[in-house]
Amino acid sequence: MTLSFLYRILSPLHIDIQTKIQEGKGEGYVQWAKVYNLKQAAQTLIYLQESGIDSYDTLADKSSAASSDFNGRLNRIKEIDSRLKEISELQKHFGTYGKTKDIYSQYIKSGQNEKFYEAHRADLTLHQAAKNYFDSLGYDKNKKLPSMDSLKQEWATLNSEKKTLYHGYRELKDRRMELLMAKDNIDRLFGITKNTPERVTDREQKRNNYHEK
Repeated sequence: MTLSFLYRILSPLHIDIQTKIQEGKGEGYVQWAKVYNLKQAAQTLIYLQESGIDSYDTLADKSSAASSDFNGRLNRIKEIDSRLKEISELQKHFGTYGKTKDIYSQYIKSGQNEKFYEAHRADLTLHQAAKNYFDSLGYDKNKKLPSMDSLKQEWATLNSEKKTLYHGYRELKDRRMELLMAKDNIDRLFGITKNTPERVTDREQKRNNYHEK
């Protein structure tokens, strides 16, 4: 199968050559555009064949599913990272609260003596900051603070889940990008302009090509 034959059966292609000619582009540019279009088309067709994709609907379904899987995994990783950060902050304040608890008790027993406060201002300030943090999370007499052991267990569980999610993350990301790029190319090749769940922008494509180097 020659390139000229491919060009005929795959028109219209990525670059609207007739428009470019009307804009005053020379023969050199036209030849480059033809070759560029054919290469893009051929690469896409080869990928579709190797992936066993024989219809546009199949391509659309697979690209949509890949995006859903990838975004779902990415969102869950972000949720875990957010919770791990919260646990770290809780543990830090737990440590501060425990270290300053006795000083605070003595301060209360002193009747909140001003001289005692000035002598232990730093510890009392830290203790109050820890208490304010717990209050901001809704922990009070009706909602008990979690134990340090339970926080450690939750950390271990979430960290393990995060590692599992990252396993195969790169492959899923690459698969999603390949499908979206293939669909984007087909949409351009055949002038498909209907709304789709997700498209590969030129910036995203360039960014991914850069990271692959």
